[in-house]
Amino acid sequence: MTILGCGAATPTLRYQPTAQVLNIEEKWFLLDAGEGVQKSLRSQRVPFQRIERIFISHMHGDHVLGLPGLIGSMNLLGRKKPLELHGPANLERWLMEGLRLTETHLKFKLEFVTNDPKGLVTAWNEGNIEVVSAPVNHRIEAYGYRFNWHSNTRNVRKESIDYLDLKRSEIIKLKRGEDVLRANGEHVLVESVCLPKVQDVSYVYSGDTTPCDNLIALSQNANLLYHEATFDESLKAKAKQTGHSTASQAGITARETGVTQLLLGHFSSRYRSLDLLIEEASHAFPRVELAEEGRCYAVQAYL
Repeated sequence: MTILGCGAATPTLRYQPTAQVLNIEEKWFLLDAGEGVQKSLRSQRVPFQRIERIFISHMHGDHVLGLPGLIGSMNLLGRKKPLELHGPANLERWLMEGLRLTETHLKFKLEFVTNDPKGLVTAWNEGNIEVVSAPVNHRIEAYGYRFNWHSNTRNVRKESIDYLDLKRSEIIKLKRGEDVLRANGEHVLVESVCLPKVQDVSYVYSGDTTPCDNLIALSQNANLLYHEATFDESLKAKAKQTGHSTASQAGITARETGVTQLLLGHFSSRYRSLDLLIEEASHAFPRVELAEEGRCYAVQAYL
């Protein structure tokens, strides 16, 4: 997961508005698209023509205003394959009207999937990758997302391949977790020739939200939780009024959900130093970091 922008509503010279890109087995997902997203994608050498799906948390400008320009650039660069967009009900109407008024005539199809506002649901699922969406508590319709990667293959030890003279068909079967019965009656057992199964991996993106039950359910035992931390505790009332969280509340959510690592983001432009935010979050949950624009996080490292 690469942070493209981790600032709040007002862009600064230090932080751009919210956007992230996630690469799972060379399937590329964009999470939100604040202003300047396509420039950030280029800066991080992300092949944005390979982005197949975009997940939008909500329709506030600092999360969507980079989207029309990105789609326009995809079109100018000759994109042909469809682009799937997940998000709130207003996403399709807003984007299509903007493209119409700017006479942006796309040569590829936009496919919209409206999130279910009722609870935790599978938004997309293919092979061993699953994306779950859940409504969270912001001023407008808003969602958090959980990305699950399920390990469904085993790696065969090289020395076992050589020693047992395993055929390609046998290796494929063993990698699927199936024992092999040879013609001579010999059993080749998965547990004896394969390395331990790789653990499943999960990443949660909170979107903009106050603390809420749906985010707690979405985040249970995740490896990495990115949680907005727009304010410090002295501004707790303002956080509630504007539908945001304090850093301390983010830490409490991490503690209650049993996540491995907490990553704070969505920083207000009022803070010249973020030391106070990480200090407050760490009182509730010690395994916490500040998001860094341009940094790539290997989610599997947080096992």
